[in-house]
Amino acid sequence: MSWADDPRRTNVGTSLRILFVDDEESEVFFARRYLEQDRLEFTWRRVATESELREQIGAFEPDVVLCDYSIPGYSGIAALELARSMRPQTPVLIVSGTIPEDVAIRAMDRGACDYLLKSNLKRLGVAVRRAVAEARQKAHATELEREQTAFKSQIHQLTHYDTLTGLPNLSHMVNVVEQILGLSSARARLVALVTLSLDQFRWVEEGFGLAAANDMVKSMSLLLKARMRGDDHLARIGPDEFLIVLAELIDAAEAAVRVQQILQCIAEARQIDSQEVRITASAGIAMFPQDGGGFETLLRHSSAAMQIARSSRRGAFRFHSGDVTGRAQQQLRLETALRSAILNRELSLHYQPQFDIRTGNVCGLEALARWVPAQGMQIPPSIFIPLAEQMGLIDELGAWALEEACMAAGSWQCGSGAIPIMGVNVSTKQITSEFAVVLMRAIERGNLPAERVELEITESILLDDSGTALECLAQWKRLGVRIALDDFGAGYCNLSYLSRLPVDRLKVDASLIRTMMTEPKVVTVVSSVISLGRELGCEVLAEGVETAEQLQMLRELGCQQAQGFLLGYPVCASETATLVRAPW
Repeated sequence: MSWADDPRRTNVGTSLRILFVDDEESEVFFARRYLEQDRLEFTWRRVATESELREQIGAFEPDVVLCDYSIPGYSGIAALELARSMRPQTPVLIVSGTIPEDVAIRAMDRGACDYLLKSNLKRLGVAVRRAVAEARQKAHATELEREQTAFKSQIHQLTHYDTLTGLPNLSHMVNVVEQILGLSSARARLVALVTLSLDQFRWVEEGFGLAAANDMVKSMSLLLKARMRGDDHLARIGPDEFLIVLAELIDAAEAAVRVQQILQCIAEARQIDSQEVRITASAGIAMFPQDGGGFETLLRHSSAAMQIARSSRRGAFRFHSGDVTGRAQQQLRLETALRSAILNRELSLHYQPQFDIRTGNVCGLEALARWVPAQGMQIPPSIFIPLAEQMGLIDELGAWALEEACMAAGSWQCGSGAIPIMGVNVSTKQITSEFAVVLMRAIERGNLPAERVELEITESILLDDSGTALECLAQWKRLGVRIALDDFGAGYCNLSYLSRLPVDRLKVDASLIRTMMTEPKVVTVVSSVISLGRELGCEVLAEGVETAEQLQMLRELGCQQAQGFLLGYPVCASETATLVRAPW
């Protein structure tokens, strides 16, 4: 049995729609009889002119067309071409009384899938089944190919392009940059790889939410695109990082000018959730060929230079230099040492006294974490606290500091006989509902009255208008603890939101105290903060008091409390017990 005669290979399933192109109704009748005898289910229509054919191909949507070759007033070849042009997926069979072999071959060349003589229609049913089955298989294969092509395109898009901005990603840039480096080497031109990071991304994400942070990234990508030239390339390589490739450079100075222009453009004020916010970016530049001959080396050097720029002064850029790699390696060693120090409880707490300006007595203490590695000099909190946040260790570090401070404070008494208020700094990353459990455990283990515990939060909490921070602070207040707003006046201040916070104390930022003796406007700001605290029913404490003149000015402005090196340095726990009993 041949392929064409095998009914299993030519099963078309459902009823077919057959369009006859023939001027003789009797001829169509006999053809239908053969199809019915072959147990083929179908509906049919007959046409005899070009206009009828054109109408029925669109309206009837036939599965197969059986076309006579010799039609008075119309050409079978013309009918074949019209059917193929209007409905390419529909097979056309030539069914004719007589047809020369050369004409049959020409019809096959024009798209006919078979031809039969009307004098011998025994295989008409098989031919129709086969033609329809092949057409459907071809259509299915075409659809599969289209889907595979679309899938491959989608996979390529996902693996080579950033879904948020549509920019190329790091994987895509590997080959792109290597090609650029090859061409630039041949032309003796320089290439700059620039790693650029948005300094306030996490700040915006924590304060305004992920959607606002993503909107900022998208707007920055559009801004950066607008600054690119014909030979430049731009990619997004991290949540807050972009890679810029500046090609065809004459010297490094040209790269510096371009990067500075980009940073200045980014630093313009912009609106986030109807609030004006100033965003800055830090950038690191690695030059080809002097800073590396390949993409991986140049990217590592530009990233390291960017980290140095960010740590020294945000909104700036740095070129790679020999010491950048060394600093990156030192950073890695520092991270490893910090992880070990936190896990092994190798850090300690020092306590800085806070004084009542009117009486001169100690009214509270601030617990300050200190880290002195086994071999090395003391590492300041300004370095290891942000590092702990980046490494995801701040929860463990914060829980230890809170518990340690509560246990120490429970045994101390001020000159008045009261237990001093113990202030402990809380990272914005710790402001979660789970922190309440940590807080209760620390109070219980320290046997310290909850009202003598003060949690210090920073002004950045005022950016959170989602209600999450308010819920957490209200939860803490229900436990009986105090809440202080640290570094107040140095950053963003949403006064309407501040009025809703259950704050007990405002701590005026040290930068304001440091400059108020030389800048009259700063005195006005400090005075306003003191008045604001009074209106809100909050205590006001001035941080960073270092001179007698500053203390006297604060006394005249009506500030209630002070803290700073003039009054007392942070000391270890063993010295604190004596310190809290004596006035300054």
